[in-house]
This record gives sequence, structure tokens and C-alpha cells, in this order.
Amino acid sequence: MSGPLTRFGFAEETPEQRQEKILAGVMASVYRQVPQSVLVSIVGAFALAMVLWNWINQDLLLGWSLLILLESLSRLRLSYRFRRAEHIADSVDWWATRWVVQAVAAGMLWGVAGFMFFSDTQPLHQVVLVAVVLSVAFGSLTLYASHRPAFHVFMLLAVLPLIVRMIWVQDPTYYTAAVVMTAVFLFTVLYGRDFGNAVFESVKNTYENEVLVEQLVAEKRMAEEARREAENATRSKTQFFAAASHDLRQPLQAIGIYVSLLKKRAHGPLEPLVNNLSTAVETLSKLVEELLEISRLDSGSIQPHVEPVIIDDMFSLLEQEFTPLAASKGLSLRIRRGGIPIDSDALLLQRVIRNLLANAIRYSQKGGVLLAARPRNGLISLEIWDTGPGIKQGELDRIFEEFYRGESSKAENSGSGFGLGLSIVKRICGLLGHPLIVTTRPGTGTVFRVEVPRSSSPPRIKRSSPETLDVTIRPLHGFTFVVIEDNAEILNSLTRLIKSWGAEVVPSTGYNAQLIKRISVQQRIDAILADHNLGPHSISGVEAVFRVRELVGFPIPVVMLTAVQGVDVLSEFQRVMHERMELSPTMTSSIARSRVEEPTVLQKPTTAAVLNNTLAEILGITTLPMVRPTADETASASDAT
Repeated sequence: MSGPLTRFGFAEETPEQRQEKILAGVMASVYRQVPQSVLVSIVGAFALAMVLWNWINQDLLLGWSLLILLESLSRLRLSYRFRRAEHIADSVDWWATRWVVQAVAAGMLWGVAGFMFFSDTQPLHQVVLVAVVLSVAFGSLTLYASHRPAFHVFMLLAVLPLIVRMIWVQDPTYYTAAVVMTAVFLFTVLYGRDFGNAVFESVKNTYENEVLVEQLVAEKRMAEEARREAENATRSKTQFFAAASHDLRQPLQAIGIYVSLLKKRAHGPLEPLVNNLSTAVETLSKLVEELLEISRLDSGSIQPHVEPVIIDDMFSLLEQEFTPLAASKGLSLRIRRGGIPIDSDALLLQRVIRNLLANAIRYSQKGGVLLAARPRNGLISLEIWDTGPGIKQGELDRIFEEFYRGESSKAENSGSGFGLGLSIVKRICGLLGHPLIVTTRPGTGTVFRVEVPRSSSPPRIKRSSPETLDVTIRPLHGFTFVVIEDNAEILNSLTRLIKSWGAEVVPSTGYNAQLIKRISVQQRIDAILADHNLGPHSISGVEAVFRVRELVGFPIPVVMLTAVQGVDVLSEFQRVMHERMELSPTMTSSIARSRVEEPTVLQKPTTAAVLNNTLAEILGITTLPMVRPTADETASASDAT
């Protein structure tokens, strides 16, 4: 045997070793049948002795019967020893030889009976003798035929003496009987050989199957070990990214704010350098955020919040966001609304559609892009059509791999992306349970379809997400913000940034005596901007927010600017709120009166424009005059995610 059996060490055995193992299986089959064959021999010998007792020398008949009994007992003992033996394959030749010797003894005893007990004058005795000898010979066929040497020697010694004795009589009738018995003998030998071959093949197949089973077990064990190693590697990677999330976002946030401030002062030859620095920081921030998002999706830390969603509202926001981008490339962006609510996670689904729209516009050089919602097979198909170069069939299975950029992407600007967008899209669709279907025709365009279920419940009206806020800068004159951030660099940069918008800032690295003193002398506190993690020796940002609210005596609005996931921050907020309400019921009105006082969570790193618009929205000043930011002061809202 070769091929798969040579794997995992099974195939290192030589052909001789495999043959010995197969012979061991054959001998095991033989020795299992010994008890039945012994019964046949003893019954046959007893019947023959009973019939011939008064016609044959009784001492001779008795001696022959005792020899048959001894041979049968010897066969039983040999079978018992075989079943108790270990490592049969190592001594299989001895067991096979011993079985041939046993066959010789049995054949000779029955051959002697056929020759010596044949009577010329008693036809009835002849019939009984022939019947018993042939019954024993043919009854032992399955026993001896499994091992060809034993079968041949047994048949020759047991049957041929009877045939020779018939010829010895020299009578035409016996000649005829001898010819018939010879034909039957030859037929039995041929049949026995075929039976032996069948047994050999059966044992061989059983052995190969056992080896294959062992191989499969070994493969399964190795696959399980590989799976565990992969899971451990994935878990380690996820834990690394989770641990590094805060440390990565903190310096990026500080750099981004400093670059935003630096651009206001950079003039002349420094301006292009600062713009390039801003672009590099935004690119790095986007790459880090995408890597962290993939890590969160793989680790299961992002759990969808499925609820009724108004597709038309989402499409309107996306239309406002992408129409200018499409127009700048001379493309048309058409929106076909469905007017049917669906069940999904609005933020995650919006991220999927945004990525697909961005790709469609990026790779279309002429024509346009269509965003449509169509009923299809009882579902709603959200479709993004483009007129780009399409995707080659050989790339369809790879476009969702991390860092894979197809030929169309490489033909574009090398900085057009990192090859992570579609990987994130695929993961989010899998998390939401929304099938993602891609059809393409190279040179014509590509269609991405996301199939979502219809909703049977009316959707709730929700406030705007930070991702969809206006990217203009609103002045914040006359407002005072408490800014709590344990990183001194970020605290300094946030203070300078918010002051540049005309607001007053009460900065602090944590909730401490200095902060309490400064709040007490302020005439007004309008909002709180806080990080959640305030160092190992300080209370959390959520706890600090509640204490500031208690000092002010009113549930002032809060923005949590943090690297911690929003769902974790909100969960902590709810827990602390209930604990403080139970501890001080009289302070309930100062802590929070409803879910409206829950914080708005911004993920680090964010942009100056998103931070400005978020602060403006929580203060309800979105109708105040707006100032357009300088060319690269802020990235688009989609980059902030």
C-alpha cells in the first residue's frame, strides 16, 4: 500500500511487514472458527464410530476416535493460545506453520478413516463413510480455505485416500464413484481457492480501513491541535490589539489635534509640509482604526443591535455625503429609495454601504453610481452599481482578504486604500447575517448586493450619529467646557483646540481637588468632555462625570472621547448611574433624569470637525452661524470612523 498510508508514519512499514499484518488478520479469522470446526469433527467421528462399531475392529476404531479427540483438543488449545497471544504480527509465520501442521494431522486422520474403514461388502457402511468424510472435508472448507497451504494439504490428505480406496476395489461402479468424487474434489479445491482469495482481500481491506481510520484520527487530532493553535494565535492577536487600542489611539489623537492647530499657523513654505503631515496622520489613523475594527469583529466584541431601520433616511445621509465626491469626479450618483423599513443595526449597515459606495466612486472613472433598495425573494436587496473596470473572475474569491488589492485598485492611486474595506464589509455582513453577493463583468462594472430582512415593526427616531454630523466648524463663544483627560499632551491639545473655537475650558487630568475648586468659581459649566480611562490610580471617566454633575447640580451634557468601545462606556454609565441614585436619591435630578442624559461616545482618534459638531449638537447650537474649516483642518466624517 502507498499514498495516504505513507503519512503520519503508517507508511514507513515495508511490504513484507504489511503482508505479515494481513496474514495475522487471516490467521485471526481462521482461529476464530476453530470451535465450530472442532464440533463438526467430533460429531462426525462419533457418528462414524456408532455405525461401524460392530463391523470394524473396535480397538482400531476406538484408537482412531481418541486420536480425533486429541487432535480436536489440540486445535482448541492452539486457538486459545492465539487469542491470548500479543503482537501476533511479530510471530505470524510461526502461527501459520503451526496451523499447517494441525491441518496435516487432521487430514491424515480422516484420510486413514476413508482408506481403512472402507468395506467392499457393506454398501450402507460405504455410504455413511463417504458422507461423513465429505461432510467433514466440506464443512471445514471455510476454516482451512482461508489459509491456502493448510487447505491444500488437508483436502489432499482427507479425500484422496478414499478415492484411492475406491479405485483399489477394481470395479466399474467404484471407478465411476471415484471419478465423481475426483470432480467434486477439484471443484471444491477451486471454490476453496476463490473463497480464500475473498477472505484475504477482505482482511486486506479491513487492515487498510483500520490504517485509514488511524490516519483520519491522527489528522483530526492534528487538525484540532492546529485549530487550537490558530484560535490561540487569533486570541493573542485580539488581546494584543485590545490592549494596544488605548495606547495606539492616545498619541494619534494628540498628534491629530496638534496638526490641526499647526495648520492654522503654517504659512509660506511650511504649509505644504504641514498639509503632507496632516495627510500622513489621517492615513495612519485610518489604518489603525481599520485594523482595530477587524480585531474587534474577529473577537466578537462588536455585537449588533438589530432594530427597525428606515432605509430612506440612511440613503439621504449617504447621498449628502457622497454626492459632492461623485460630482468632483464627474460622476452621477443616483439614489433609488425603497420606502420599506428593515431589521438591522443602523450604524453597522451604514458602515457597509458607505464602504461599498466609496469603492464604487473611487474605481468609476466615467458614468455613475446607483444606490438602490429593491424587494427580492421576500428580502430587501440593497444594491450598489458602478461603471468601473469590474473585477476579474480569478479575483472574486480574494477581494475580501485583508490587504488584498486587485489590479483595478493597483491601477488607481497607490494611496487609495489599504485593502481592508471589503474585509470589514464581509465581516460585518457575516455578523449581521446579511448575505453579501457580488456580480461583475470586467470592463462594464460591478454590483454589490446586501440582502436584509423586512421589518414588521415601526422604526424609532434616533438622534444623529457623530459619523453623520456636518463637517463644518461652529463657533462656541460663551460656553464653558470641563475637559478631563489623563494624558497631558492630549489635554493640552484639546484645551487649545476648544479655546480656538471661542469657548472657555476647565482642564484637569482627573477628578481632583483642583478641579473641584475651579468648578466652584465658574459661573457656568455647559458640558463635559472626558476620557473613560483616567489612569490606574484614578476613578473612571464615567464616575468623574457624575461627580461633576453633582457639583454643578444639573445633568449637563457629556461627550466621552475614549478608546473604549461605546457599548462598554454606556453599560458602565448605566451601572454607575443606578448605584449613585440608590446611594443618594436626593441627587437624582443632578445625576440624570432620563436616557437623554446618556453621554455621546466618540472613539479616539477623531477629527476636529467631528468633535466640534458633536459638542455643538449636545448643546443644541446647530443653528448658529457656521465657519468652514481651512482646507485640511478636518477630515471627512467617514474617516473619523
